[in-house]
Amino acid sequence: MLDPSPPVYTEPKKHPRFSFSSGLIAFQVEDTCFNVHEHFLSTYSSVFRGLLLQKRKDEKGDNGSAKNARNGGATYLDGVTVLEFESLLTFFYESWKERFSMPTANWIALLAIAHRFQFTDAECRARREVFQRSPSLDSVRKITIAEKYSVPTRFIVPALEELIRRQEPLLEKELVDMSSEMIAHLGAAREKYVRESSRFFISEKELKRAATDIVKSEWLTENASASSSACQ
Repeated sequence: MLDPSPPVYTEPKKHPRFSFSSGLIAFQVEDTCFNVHEHFLSTYSSVFRGLLLQKRKDEKGDNGSAKNARNGGATYLDGVTVLEFESLLTFFYESWKERFSMPTANWIALLAIAHRFQFTDAECRARREVFQRSPSLDSVRKITIAEKYSVPTRFIVPALEELIRRQEPLLEKELVDMSSEMIAHLGAAREKYVRESSRFFISEKELKRAATDIVKSEWLTENASASSSACQ
């Protein structure tokens, strides 16, 4: 039974980890207003933390922007989509559940906003889900997503190997969202693979190994230092 009369302390101290701000903060994303707890956003993103600090400075100095005035004081997140913000909040509020999952589109949206605002833990989880647990995504899509959000090459090795070994030519519509550097590397890698596969009496196992070696020579060696990441 709880003691109805707890001891009185002259000045109770705040717990270093579990003393949260009780207030909510409003954000406008596209045409939608969100009222959410500040804790997750300011704790796990230095970018958001800076944004919220600036908002407080503006409010104290009565220098709020016209956008904030029009939407009732909500901070407008330019360039963020509703799906991205929904995915971020869903991750924060529900990922503790044992069977937590989201559709692939939400994981991609989470990767986008986590990369932009430097939510490292969310970005790492989104990378794993998009590149290792999303069989519906084809290799071209994985490569374009990886380039867009600076995902280390090691996450797309299977996708690169598949395109290198593909007999059909790469289509213009598949290359439109790839960088010129990626297209050049793919072209060179496919030429190397064709030379390897034209050898007599080469087994399927040897061909697979050849594709892996080609990926290493074209991408992994030069990107070894750049591919270091907090994500394991």
